[in-house]
Amino acid sequence: MRLRVRLYAGAAAAAGTEEDVVDVLAGAAGAVPDVDDLRRALARRHPALAPVLEVATVLVGEVAAGPHDPVVVGPQLAGAPLPVVDVLPPFAGG
Repeated sequence: MRLRVRLYAGAAAAAGTEEDVVDVLAGAAGAVPDVDDLRRALARRHPALAPVLEVATVLVGEVAAGPHDPVVVGPQLAGAPLPVVDVLPPFAGG
């Protein structure tokens, strides 16, 4: 499954980009890729991003997703724009 991933703050700095298109494969045959599958795909593509991904919040459909939540919301139609996932590292300040 191909996803558009937007990276923010420290995640963007670690990856060297604010946005990427990533192919994510499900860990189990026939399963829908989940957030952990996405984290593994991103870490392979951007090794310096791996430590950030361990503590980052992943938003799927603009909602925080857990490690085993699917990385897409709703059906994916041929020719439709790529699903978007956001990666937000922890941040402080006000």
